[in-house]
Amino acid sequence: MIRPILDVAKEMKEIFGRYELTKKELKRTEDLIDKIENHRMTVSVIGQFKRGKSMLVNSVLGDRILPIGIVPVTAVVTTIDHGERAARVRFDNGIVEEIAFEDMASYIDEQSNSDNHLKVRQVMVYSPSDFLKDGITLVDTPGVGSVHQKNTDEAYAFVKESDAVIFMLSVDSPINQIEVDFLKNASEFASKFYFVVNKIDQIDSSDLEAYVGYCSTLIKKLMGTDEIQLFTVSAKTGQGVEDLKEAIRSDCDTRMREIVEKSAVLKMKDIGKSALSQIMLYRTTLQMTQRQFDDTFSELEKTFDDLRGEAGDYLAHFKSDPRMLEACLNDIRNKLSAVVSRLFRIDYYYDISSVDLYRGGKVDEEGRRDLSEDFTDALEGIFSELENTVRTVFMYREENTYTVTQRIYDVNKLTRRLIRLRTELERTPEEQARIDRERKPEFTKVNCE
Repeated sequence: MIRPILDVAKEMKEIFGRYELTKKELKRTEDLIDKIENHRMTVSVIGQFKRGKSMLVNSVLGDRILPIGIVPVTAVVTTIDHGERAARVRFDNGIVEEIAFEDMASYIDEQSNSDNHLKVRQVMVYSPSDFLKDGITLVDTPGVGSVHQKNTDEAYAFVKESDAVIFMLSVDSPINQIEVDFLKNASEFASKFYFVVNKIDQIDSSDLEAYVGYCSTLIKKLMGTDEIQLFTVSAKTGQGVEDLKEAIRSDCDTRMREIVEKSAVLKMKDIGKSALSQIMLYRTTLQMTQRQFDDTFSELEKTFDDLRGEAGDYLAHFKSDPRMLEACLNDIRNKLSAVVSRLFRIDYYYDISSVDLYRGGKVDEEGRRDLSEDFTDALEGIFSELENTVRTVFMYREENTYTVTQRIYDVNKLTRRLIRLRTELERTPEEQARIDRERKPEFTKVNCE
């Protein structure tokens, strides 16, 4: 019998929590567990640019929330959850800022935030729409295939978070290779697809029938199935949108847990693959000579000195501003992640977190707070923590044979457990049933006296 995916995820969480190498995988696994336990489903609207994704989101919600236009508009991922009308922006440095609802376009719009120069990680919107009240998070993603490569990268990255996908097509263009590749990628992470042909108000019924027939045949072949859900809509006029909403609501009422758990299986396979890749890179790095290690650590120390200089310049201008100083510390964490990844050839993960600078500092004669000492202590704490972690992980100048042997044993044990779990996730129900049948029965010793 195949174990519940929640049990597998919790076992992976326990494994990843033991090793610095798998911090990123730990975070992804924790997010999956939270989604399963709290019955939440992420439905992402994805597709090529100018298919009408943002307009469809507005139509589904019955509210013009997202900006729309005749040129590619969406530059960053926008999530919409149930709640009172509000908007927040999460930046790459971890800072979250409340914004006026009417100012949202300044962060989402490609023209206002070209190539995401504002470094927005995500815009989080809240809407009282009934469509969202049962645990659905609706997501508008940047379109793939435009001249803005960063938008394509953002769309591909967020597909990994999706449980269900609304895949957008439109009658003004046949399915192309960009969409085929994107669909194949999305099918590696999402377990449920709703295919939508938009702009039906621009075409007569006979041409629409021919286009839908072509799309249906091709999609079934690509997805390896004889059945798909395909909806014809006009996001502009609202025609056909209610049928799409009803299908999603019905699945949410009756199959949400199934959809989320099936997508969790797909995601756990990817997480396990990522962790094994980290281990392989780690083993390669352990083969560096002592001279190479010395040179690498010297470069890391030089990076610390360079960042101290940058931080000092920042502090000179913002020593009384806790929010700006917090952003600076998180920027430094991001830079250090990139440096460690480059120097040691592993994907080092920093969990961007808040630094409490709001209650500290000294007050000068003019009543202004000086946070220099608190900021410097936090900065040195980041450097010290990273250096100690890296030295421990890579056993830098470790001469204790037992410690080295134990570390190698632990890494090998981690590898074996991950391979076993990955194999379990990849088994079909039929294969698992065969294994159960062939498994030798276990006998319990009974005292018959």
